[in-house]
Amino acid sequence: MARRSHRPAPQTGGKEIQVPRRRATTITPEGRLVLAESAANSRLFIFMIGNFLHRIERERRGLYGGDLDLALVAEMIGTAAIEPGMRDAAFREQHGTFESVVGVEGQRAVNATSIASASGIPRETVRRKLKRLLELGVIVEKGRARYVIKPGVVQRPEQQAAFARGIQQTVLFMNECLEHGVIRWVPAKDGKARSAAARKK
Repeated sequence: MARRSHRPAPQTGGKEIQVPRRRATTITPEGRLVLAESAANSRLFIFMIGNFLHRIERERRGLYGGDLDLALVAEMIGTAAIEPGMRDAAFREQHGTFESVVGVEGQRAVNATSIASASGIPRETVRRKLKRLLELGVIVEKGRARYVIKPGVVQRPEQQAAFARGIQQTVLFMNECLEHGVIRWVPAKDGKARSAAARKK
């Protein structure tokens, strides 16, 4: 995992330039998306983000009976379960698609306290949601009071359909941001040149 840089951001014209933090990537990118250098479209950006989140939350509600807290607890378990593996090239190659089932032993378990701390949901509420997810067959215990996603759950047709729609909505949102000038594409060479120029200033 890339380390956070503590180098102060360069300034130009009295305004701070936010330099994106470098992150570990699976491929060498040809460039990256950056925010447009203007605050004039900030309202538009927030409006578009709001619409995007509403569309995504509709899918989450559909999968979990309208209970977004239940959805969040399940999603946090699923994310935490594979987070260590996704940093490993061999794991990503083996489980890069949903066709591959990640078994219990391949997942990192989490407990109610960790979920409550990360989500802001009260611990007793988290425990009730965990009990409900166990009843629904979404999660299983891996050790006492430590939970992972039940193998095969993400391969369920309704899950796959929701994931596909979510991916489509995300790509649509990204393209809308480009089309409205909220973000722009910066080729890798151009981005390096801009960073070097900013450092000289």
